[in-house]
Amino acid sequence: MIGHEKVIAYLKSLRERGALGHGYIFYGPAMVGKKLAALLFANYLEHGKFEEDGVMGDLMLLAPPASGPGSGSIGIDAVRDIKNFLWRKPNASPRRTLIIDDADLLTTEAQNALLKITEEPPASSLLILITSDITGILPTIQSRLPKIYFGTVPGTVKKAMGKPGLAWRLENDGAFKERIGLAEKLLKTPAAERRDVIKKIIEPEDFNFRKFLDAMVVVLAWRGAGKENAALWHKALQLYDRETNFSLNPRLQLESFLA
Repeated sequence: MIGHEKVIAYLKSLRERGALGHGYIFYGPAMVGKKLAALLFANYLEHGKFEEDGVMGDLMLLAPPASGPGSGSIGIDAVRDIKNFLWRKPNASPRRTLIIDDADLLTTEAQNALLKITEEPPASSLLILITSDITGILPTIQSRLPKIYFGTVPGTVKKAMGKPGLAWRLENDGAFKERIGLAEKLLKTPAAERRDVIKKIIEPEDFNFRKFLDAMVVVLAWRGAGKENAALWHKALQLYDRETNFSLNPRLQLESFLA
């Protein structure tokens, strides 16, 4: 875990003071360590160490499917499964911890079901929602769960922009590095040839528009603060937000984005 010492100390103190609530929202920029902090905190509750240390029997991690039916969102069925997990008593930890990554991708129906859980949580449950887009979580849920902010980390590798998770992915995540390469290629392609390049990029069955936009935002940030790059970067962020809330046609959106 790189950085976030104050947040880590605060989380530990919640357990030590007997002040741990039944749910929290970890929010802030993507790839700064929110999910890792949640996982390590679950390990701290179960094994007494704020580090990766063996199998955790009282932890459930929920995230949107990467591909296939329902990819890009978390539906009501997943939330129903949550109840079966949370209502059982923990084995080794004082809490059965449920972590929902990209919680802003919960459908409205799923969020309403989750709201009912936050209203009457089991005594031995802990819910942690992870999000880079706090506006994607219903205000009613936000009002019930304290928020803990994770900012960028000073002193990390410059190309990682203060995001330890980005540094790790650039080193270890082959699929992410491939998307970075495709985003760079698309931005360098002459206007007359872009349509063909876009078709090839979105052709694979497992193409994920949100993940590609993740890479596009990173590449545009690397290109500097020139007027044209800054405008494209803001457009990419706006497109990312729209993609989160609406079902968009990737080909049409990318063609319009680069027009």
